[in-house]
Amino acid sequence: MDEELILDRENVNVEARGNLMAFGFAPEDFDAELVEQALIVVGERLRARFADVAGPVTFYAWYDEQTGQLRCSAASVEPSDLPFGGRFRPADSPAPVLALMTADALPGVVPWTDLREVAAEEDAGPDEQVEHTFPVFAVKLTR
Repeated sequence: MDEELILDRENVNVEARGNLMAFGFAPEDFDAELVEQALIVVGERLRARFADVAGPVTFYAWYDEQTGQLRCSAASVEPSDLPFGGRFRPADSPAPVLALMTADALPGVVPWTDLREVAAEEDAGPDEQVEHTFPVFAVKLTR
């Protein structure tokens, strides 16, 4: 929350990557309640810090299942327009994000049985495309 954040409305993807922070964790030492409190405090303090900034700015956090990391960033967009290539659902609470983390016994490992073969996007019809959404804790920092 004390880091200098990049605000570049011209290129939100560069902005989001520049503001990215990633945190690995050990499942046996993970305290979801403490992490939830920390994310809420960071959101509140960033909201106070950016209260007078014009235009949208959003702090957000999600669990990257492929890397086994909690990731946080900020971008000059509304919570519904976060720069993800995949489908996500904004959440007002960190709880859904942290539920994924606590359920992951082997962070960063995708079991072979969980992998599915899919057709290339241009060849895939609507029935063949995999529909997967993931929760993202999102805090709008500006009014």
